[in-house]
Amino acid sequence: MELMEKRRKHFAELRAQEKRNRPPTKAQKRTQMSTYLKHMGGYTYKQLKGKSYDEIQKLFDKEMKRVNTFVAMGSGVQESNEKKVEGSEEKAKSSRKKSLGKKRAVKEHQQESPKRQKIEDDKVTDDHEEVEADDTAELKKNLVIKKDDDIAIDAIPLAT
Repeated sequence: MELMEKRRKHFAELRAQEKRNRPPTKAQKRTQMSTYLKHMGGYTYKQLKGKSYDEIQKLFDKEMKRVNTFVAMGSGVQESNEKKVEGSEEKAKSSRKKSLGKKRAVKEHQQESPKRQKIEDDKVTDDHEEVEADDTAELKKNLVIKKDDDIAIDAIPLAT
């Protein structure tokens, strides 16, 4: 009897293990990808509702690629990449200037890259915020609040 009981439990365990190890169905995958896109990709239920499995798969792959290629700011990898990009930009500009006319080269020289412009704008806003913070601190220092308990308010009660 004990042998039969052990065999029954063993085969039940194998069936349960097989059930757990089954790959998810297409519908289950679609649900999992939709949930991921809602939380990480910023999509809404309405946006994903009418899409097919293949369309959701493409969006999911795109989002996963973006997440997997993320490089934190301030990491050594990002700084080395920026140096490489700056070096390649300078080489590209010098080769372009040789091939382009003078007017076009002057225009390119006057234009700045949007990334640099954004960084400079951030610096300006940071300086502006510091000035505002200094002004508010100075105003608070010069602000004197007087409390007069003798002030009487003439209130007319509303009649119904």
